[in-house]
Parts: sequence; C-alpha cells; structure tokens
Amino acid sequence: MLTHVNLLLLLTLLCATPGAPASPASSDDPESGVELLGRPAPPWTFTRWIRGGPYKPADLKGKVVLLRWWTDGCHFCRTTLPVIDKEQSADVVVIGVYHPKPAPRKVRDADVLAFARDIGFTGPIALDEKWKTLERYWLAANPERSWTSVSFLIDRDGVIRWVHGGGEYHPSDDPAHHRCDLEFRDFEKALDAAVAAPATPVANP
Repeated sequence: MLTHVNLLLLLTLLCATPGAPASPASSDDPESGVELLGRPAPPWTFTRWIRGGPYKPADLKGKVVLLRWWTDGCHFCRTTLPVIDKEQSADVVVIGVYHPKPAPRKVRDADVLAFARDIGFTGPIALDEKWKTLERYWLAANPERSWTSVSFLIDRDGVIRWVHGGGEYHPSDDPAHHRCDLEFRDFEKALDAAVAAPATPVANP
C-alpha cells in the first residue's frame, strides 16, 4: 500500500514525465473522483470567509464555480492558483479554500492573505479550518484518498462537472510538465462547456 509520501512522489513523477499521456479517469483510482461527476455539489460549511463572500451555494446559483483547496507551502498550489485566478469573470467565481496543515490549526486572516499575495491569488478565500467541507466533498467518500489540494468545477445548476484530485494543472510548453498541461486543457474544456450551458429555468410553482 502506498504511503502518503510515496503517493505524492509518484504523482509528481507522473506530472514531470516527458510525453506522459493523461490517463483517462477511472473509478478504480481513488484520486480521480470520477464517481462524483454529474452529482449535485454538497453544501459547504466554511469556518469563515477571509476575503470576499460570504457566499452560500444558493448565492452563486447561475454562476460557474471552481473550488480549489490550497495551503501555504504547497508547490502544487503555487503553480496552479495564479492560473485559475485568471478565470474569474462575470460568469465564473474561483474560490480558494484554505485548509491549514496540520488540521485543525488556528490561523490568522492576515497570514492567509499574505500567503495568497505571495502565490498570486486575488479571488475570494474561504477557511476550512477543520476540513469539514473537504471531508464532505472528498475525503469521506473514499478512505484511500491522500490528496487534499483538490478542485471541483460546479456548473450553473450546482452540479459537479469536473474534478481534479490534487496536484497541479497549468499550461506549459515544458516537456517536464506535459501532463500538467494536458490536465489544464481538460479543465479548460470543462470550464468552456459549463460557461456555455445556460442554467436550467426554475419552473413556476
């Protein structure tokens, strides 16, 4: 059985393997999250909002929402957050969900904001101090999951349309990050499709 450290090393090597193709999502892979696609996104119960918000899922009905869990000292977060931050628009809300490691750990809002500035993320930030929402969205469904820097793309109707089970995704011409580039293209396709699809009209009672 892979330890947490060995799993991180394995996935890092996969991202850094020149020419490595992106593997199709498989229900046999606990980090794929493929079984979550097409399901309504669970409610979130964040500790507090550090910047922007506070938002409830109902407040963002009709918007496309990207939730990305992140923490300070995470290389994968550092390479991914500045890229997805650029996707913020009138139709798209990108929320950076800060989860301290180890958890629970008290954090100061000023420190989290400093971490975000250092990484280059300017969007809304929610604090998941005890990982309650991370557990509900991700960890509780499969005890074999180790990654926590997970992303969920939620469409205008509140349905999960794309899941990234951890690590990094960003555009790159570097052969060492070929897999990261492919996964970012997959994200862009899912995002474009979610933005293009109108919300389902609410039927009158």
